[in-house]
Formats: sequence, structure tokens, C-alpha cells
Amino acid sequence: MYELFVLGKLMHRPMHGYMLQSIINAAVGPFRRLSWGTLYPLLRKLEQKGLITQQGGESSDGRGTKKYRTTSLGKRRFLELMHSLPDRDTEHRDLFRVKLSNLGHMAIEEQRRILADYREYVAAIVAHSEAMAAEVRKAPGLAEAERPHVLNAIEHQRYLAACEAAWVEKLMEELGAENVDSSIDHRERRRAGARARAAGRK
Repeated sequence: MYELFVLGKLMHRPMHGYMLQSIINAAVGPFRRLSWGTLYPLLRKLEQKGLITQQGGESSDGRGTKKYRTTSLGKRRFLELMHSLPDRDTEHRDLFRVKLSNLGHMAIEEQRRILADYREYVAAIVAHSEAMAAEVRKAPGLAEAERPHVLNAIEHQRYLAACEAAWVEKLMEELGAENVDSSIDHRERRRAGARARAAGRK
């Protein structure tokens, strides 16, 4: 997530580490912080891989300040990450928020596909929640005093996912996404594209 964030922001304009940290911390919310101990090793790693490069600059007090910008190789990596899917369920929402902030770098059709991938994810949560609620309502071993609270927890999950699905659907409509075939397995298309690109590099 942080790699994608950094590459995307540095495609807009060169930035120094302090500015990047400020923007990232504002984006991830009030309960998480990206420390210098995480950011600067990441910048060094991206620079060593040739994904970003240093660019000289001057600060307001006249001292030299290291600024970074995304290289052409970094832009290709950025596009790969924009089309990637997280390995763990807990990463979906955070990664999607970063992708949303970078959709402006993508063609309209690519924006639609990224939104469709996430719509599929939250729709699966809604379906799972509804199935679980049905099971809980008829579960014979569950104490009656406990049942409504378990259903509330499931409904909370279903409600959040349903709201997200509706919001994404609205955004897709604004992009004219009604022409996207929702029956297509977008995850398989992304994986097939990645495999084809990897084969082309060999």
C-alpha cells in the first residue's frame, strides 16, 4: 500500500520525505501513523530498485533538500500495483483507498475495472453476511439471549459492505460504467494480464 502511495504521489510532482509523510498520514486516518523508520527505508528500497530517483531542491531556509520523483520504471510498477489484488482480506479497503486517490493516472476503462474489482469484493461480503445471518437465526445451539447480538454484529458487517457497494456503483455510473460486463471475472483478467506481461519480459 505505501509503495503504491509513494509512487503515485511522486508522479504528480517531486517531493521530499517530510511532505510525503505528512500526506500519507493525513490519508491513512487518525489512528495510524507512518513513522520515519518505515518511510525512509522504503524510499531507499524504491531508489535502489530504480523506481524513484533523487532530484535536488532548495528548502525555504536555503538548505539543500532531497526530493524524489517516480522514474519510467516506477511508473510501470505503479500500473502493476494499481491492477494488483491484495493477498489478505484485511488489506482490501486500505489498498482500495490508495487506488482511489490515484485513479486520475488511469484510463477510464482501467478505472472502471479497478472499481468493478472492489465492487465484487464488497458484494461477496454482503452475500456472506446474509448467509451467516440465516444460519444464526436457525442455529439450535445458540442461546436466545445471545442470538440478537450476534445478528447485530453480522448486520453491521453487511450494512457497511452494502453502503460501499452502493457508493462504488454510483461512481461507476458516473464513469459510464454501465457498459462493463459485471459477469466477467475481473480478478482472473488481472492475473492473466500479469502472466502475459511476465512472459513477455522473458
